[in-house]
Amino acid sequence: MLGDLESGAQLVSPESGAIGIDLGGTNLKLALLDGENRIAARLTVPTGGAEGHDAVIERMIDGVKALRAENAAIDVAGIGIGVPGEVDMESGITGDLPNLPGRWRNVPVGPAIAAATRLPVRMINDAKAFALAEYRLGAAAGVDTAICVTAGTGIGGAIIARGQILYGLGELAGEIGHLILQPDGPRCTCGNLGCAETLATGPAIVGEAVRRVVQGFTTSLGNLSEGDLDAITPELVARAADEGDLVAMDVIDRAGRWLGLALAGAIALLAPEVVVIGGGVAPAGGRYFRAAEEAARSHTGVIDITRVAFRPASLGYEAGVIGAALIGRRRG
Repeated sequence: MLGDLESGAQLVSPESGAIGIDLGGTNLKLALLDGENRIAARLTVPTGGAEGHDAVIERMIDGVKALRAENAAIDVAGIGIGVPGEVDMESGITGDLPNLPGRWRNVPVGPAIAAATRLPVRMINDAKAFALAEYRLGAAAGVDTAICVTAGTGIGGAIIARGQILYGLGELAGEIGHLILQPDGPRCTCGNLGCAETLATGPAIVGEAVRRVVQGFTTSLGNLSEGDLDAITPELVARAADEGDLVAMDVIDRAGRWLGLALAGAIALLAPEVVVIGGGVAPAGGRYFRAAEEAARSHTGVIDITRVAFRPASLGYEAGVIGAALIGRRRG
């Protein structure tokens, strides 16, 4: 299924605002976009997924009410919600959200929030929200075909073809994080072994870094974490790599190369003009980004890879919530 980014569902009045919600495994991000697609207000609260989906939905509702109360001058046309996994965009009911406790199967998120806020609610896979924002306002603006990837706790992906998002069954087209790269590799939350998501994410970086510290590799990570293995984060590993730590550099490069191999397969399949990479472990111009691009370029033989541009996501941490707000402003 293709979803038109420009001419499908109609936009409401350009003066209307919209609220976007990005449902993450750690945090809920909310943002209020004004009529010119500027963020007028933002709010971040812990997701608290272990408390169950009803508690998380209540936090979303409270966040929407807070943003509206503090910005009463902006007319809110609707709410968009980006979720990390499967969603029925027509009904607003989630399918499988593998990175959230309880998996959220058959949870009527959209109807519950619409009833509580008396606003129309539209839902979208979070990687599609990221791609929509980057296509409309960011690094993929103006291109015909693109692959958009976000790498953080997990790996999300989306495909733009002829100016449209490809949704597919369950709105799950473009799930590059679940391409199998290592058939005997680590178990993924989806149930398979060796998915890109087990090898190229923040948790994969942390897991490999901890393994090397425990096995006695010569690295500054032990001192930087003050001997507390739980204090080792992707940001700490990246910091050590930037300071010249060879182990940290290799850990980051390794994760980036795995993503690059997944991208090489996707490029051979889709022949995009642009590959956009974002997310918490892939800052613009960072080591992970460079390793991913290098691996993708060196393992692509069918497509003329010199014609493919690799671009860092330009909207940063807020791309997902911006894309959710954009979809929330639409009707029909």
